Amino acid sequence: MPSTGDPMTAPLPRRLRPGATIGICAPSGFITEPGSLEIASLYLSERGFRIVEAPHVRNRWEYFAGTDYERLSDFHAMVHDPDIDVIMAARGGYGLTRLLPAIDFKAVAASRKIIVGFSDFTALHLALLAQEGMVSFAGPMACPDFGHHNRSSLHDQHFEGMLQSERHLSPAIKMPFTASDGEAGEVLCAQFGEGVEGTLWGGNLSLVAHLAGTPFMPDPADGILFLEEVNEEPYKIERMLMQLAHAGILQKQRAILLGQFNRCEPTAASAAPYTFKSVVDFLKGWVHAPILQNLPFGHVRDKITLPVGGHVRISLLDDRHYQIEMSGYNTAS
Repeated sequence: MPSTGDPMTAPLPRRLRPGATIGICAPSGFITEPGSLEIASLYLSERGFRIVEAPHVRNRWEYFAGTDYERLSDFHAMVHDPDIDVIMAARGGYGLTRLLPAIDFKAVAASRKIIVGFSDFTALHLALLAQEGMVSFAGPMACPDFGHHNRSSLHDQHFEGMLQSERHLSPAIKMPFTASDGEAGEVLCAQFGEGVEGTLWGGNLSLVAHLAGTPFMPDPADGILFLEEVNEEPYKIERMLMQLAHAGILQKQRAILLGQFNRCEPTAASAAPYTFKSVVDFLKGWVHAPILQNLPFGHVRDKITLPVGGHVRISLLDDRHYQIEMSGYNTAS
């Protein structure tokens, strides 16, 4: 398995160029919102990109956007098409883990295409990093992010800006407390010092936990792990985090970034109102790496784009904000 912590040897995708061709495929669930793909294609075309739809992107077979064979063949066709520069997921859902054993990861790495998506697409990000050391991008997808008229300004400012540049800074990210407030803030300041840097990896917590112990799970020597989740009760989130802790994964990280855990609250069926704050407090007792919250990433409107396998440096800007500097995630040639 290639080193996931050495950006000098990793196959880097090419930088996004003006007028690039974006191929949209659906390797997971079927498109649920009528008209969303048309809106996304129109918007991206107006941004100057050429759009190519995979043959089965609008299909539905049971839970999925076509059979496993159709979804896999769509993805591979886009990998091998020399005219396609970016492969973007139409949406998430479930289905990519069914395809992982049959994906030609060497061909994906050799293509040096920009691969972008999130949610279920986490499985592909992690597998590419584990199998080939390839950098890919946790970022917006066609239908949930571009397929409506309430789009986030971060898509223009951060998604395109990052993929077109050699280095990129995240917006200033507000912490849930001031860094000088009490013991938590003092510990965080001591942990960060002049900053923390390493290889960024992670994504949706369910997928990260489910891939533990498989050949599709990366193991960066200097990992900075980012996590997000949606529609899971806090005790279930803790159970998945404990799986990663028992596997020794959390303890290896230089830092842990917690993104948006959207609609992750106790329900009326819960035995007790165990909260996400309780989960985070418990997690801090298990790992010694700094834990930062409020990362603008996840199943939310406003999300930044993150290079899975890229190099990042995290700095505390002041008592209330941190910032992520990203590099080593693409190449102009």
